[in-house]
Amino acid sequence: MKPKITLFLLLCCFACALTNAQGKLNRAKNDLSNSNSNSSSSSIRSSDNDYDDNASYFDGVFIELAYYISYGVLFGDMESRYFYTHPYSDGSHGEYAFPDENVPLKRSQFIISNTFFASGKQFYGNDFELNYRFMPLLGVEANHLYFFEKDPKVELGVTSFMINYYRVREKHVTGYWGIGVSHVGNGVDETGFAYQVGVDVYLNKPYSFGISWKQSLINASSVDEFKVLVHRHLKRFSIHGGFNHYKLGSVTINAVAFGLNYRI
Repeated sequence: MKPKITLFLLLCCFACALTNAQGKLNRAKNDLSNSNSNSSSSSIRSSDNDYDDNASYFDGVFIELAYYISYGVLFGDMESRYFYTHPYSDGSHGEYAFPDENVPLKRSQFIISNTFFASGKQFYGNDFELNYRFMPLLGVEANHLYFFEKDPKVELGVTSFMINYYRVREKHVTGYWGIGVSHVGNGVDETGFAYQVGVDVYLNKPYSFGISWKQSLINASSVDEFKVLVHRHLKRFSIHGGFNHYKLGSVTINAVAFGLNYRI
């Protein structure tokens, strides 16, 4: 009996060592490269035949009602706004100004941002972002998210391009949602749909905080990003720090982040 127990323990140790040797980023790459997914489309198609004309009518009414409700929630009334030259440039306020403000205002805004993050001694990475709002309610965003694992040495990069709609444009609050595409490189080489939501709150000069969520759907898996950052504004510059949570397939990474923004 004892030799069997010893052999079992050795096999367990070998399996654990093999998993650790593979590394988290390698496991993440495997997850994101896997295109297998369970589908119940056949059962859905068969159940569709059970709907009668009355059910179809009520479905249509519900869809139309949901459309108008969601339209109001997503787009709002699109009231006119401008940009301050930078947050807290003229007292206690955030990014957006009303048209009757008697201070220098802008019609567009360009932000360059770079954030470094680290998780223990094994993982670190960088998030470089360009955000251009060519009008107060609409903008484009491009960013490159980079991960590096020390042992084994593995890299993973995620490049995204988003179109953002700024639904909330108030004096102390900016709220937005966006859709776009993300490409995962470094051996995965897959592209998928991406969406995000976020809010920035300008509490009191010179501080603000932001919360954001982004998900990129890659094959049967996803790249998830959740960020909570506190900013200290220094005119056009701001420094920030906080907490980043990433989920790459089945791999979770919690990281401490800090970085710098510049507004043009």
